[in-house]
Amino acid sequence: MWYVIWTATGRERKAIELIEDTCGDLTGRLFVPLRKVNIKRAGVWTTTDKALFPGYIFVDTGKPQELARRLHKIDGFHRLLEQDKEYQPLSEEETAFIEELYVKGGMFDPSVGIIEGDVIKITSGPLFGMEGYIKKIDRHKRTAGIEFNMFGRTIKTIVGLEIIEKN
Repeated sequence: MWYVIWTATGRERKAIELIEDTCGDLTGRLFVPLRKVNIKRAGVWTTTDKALFPGYIFVDTGKPQELARRLHKIDGFHRLLEQDKEYQPLSEEETAFIEELYVKGGMFDPSVGIIEGDVIKITSGPLFGMEGYIKKIDRHKRTAGIEFNMFGRTIKTIVGLEIIEKN
């Protein structure tokens, strides 16, 4: 089952190395979902990878209690997310989303869309069919702010979105 490890923002990749060294026998798949974002530097657009959920690592394990116990022994801040003192696996919907990301190499690629009046229509990419999650668009930065429920709370993140047409 998929669980979430909370760690210091920006140190997710280092935390994965430590977790693999210390708890590798308890973990199946372990990864940080990434997002590709277009950034304009010195007048040139480049693509970079950033954490989709800063500070969160996803782990597939059948022994969450033992994993949590070992995480407390690792230097730094690493904790298995819990609710009411119970380690909660991700829901079926969340698991399906994470499985899809994992199969795609953990990457949330930019989407492409159009704006017709005040309506956003995604024509391709991971946001296809998820227009209701989009809360804000920054056409200049080619990003979309999205919100959805995960980990028992509302999560906000920014993903790549190229608007190719506005009517």
